[in-house]
Amino acid sequence: MDTTKVKKGLIKWSRKIHIYLGLCLLFFIMLFGFSGLLLNHHWEFAKFWENRKEIKYDKTIQISVEREQDALVHEIVNKLDLNGNIINPRFSNDSILLSFIVAKPGTRYDIQANLNEGEIMIKEAKFNNWGTMRNLHTIRNPTQKEQGERYQSVLASIWSISIDVVSVGLIVICLGGWYLWLQVGRKRFYLGLISIVSGFVVCIYFLLF
Repeated sequence: MDTTKVKKGLIKWSRKIHIYLGLCLLFFIMLFGFSGLLLNHHWEFAKFWENRKEIKYDKTIQISVEREQDALVHEIVNKLDLNGNIINPRFSNDSILLSFIVAKPGTRYDIQANLNEGEIMIKEAKFNNWGTMRNLHTIRNPTQKEQGERYQSVLASIWSISIDVVSVGLIVICLGGWYLWLQVGRKRFYLGLISIVSGFVVCIYFLLF
């Protein structure tokens, strides 16, 4: 096997993957980066919590005598026809009231259910585009315990998958860049070595200290 030809082929395909995968993920990476900045800072122009629109309303539904928390939460969510992440479910001390949050990008529902009476108090908050963008940065896939028929909306699930694709794509781009760096001349090799060691040291510092 001609090792020179194989090496040239690897360099050629590494460059193509590095360029075209980067272009394909460009807008996802920019959106993820920008939403990360919003999450990390509290810029005046990007306020969302103070500008939320809230409405409160009540509903009455038939609730089963089941008192297992997860089953009750999913029953209530399904009967209210809500979609989103289920957050922080908790019973009152007498197990009569069940409170939890259902959240999806741009919308949050604070739910308090009277299990004996079937009365549901709902506080619905709508966020502006800045709030939606922050939500997109923090959305996640449900755990096995949290899985439910209506746990996440279809769009939220697609977005979660997109984040997985972007994350894997970034790893591939980084590995491709690392391989291409190893093929450069000596002068640029040492510049790359300084860069990669500096980044590694800073990363380890934040992880350990």
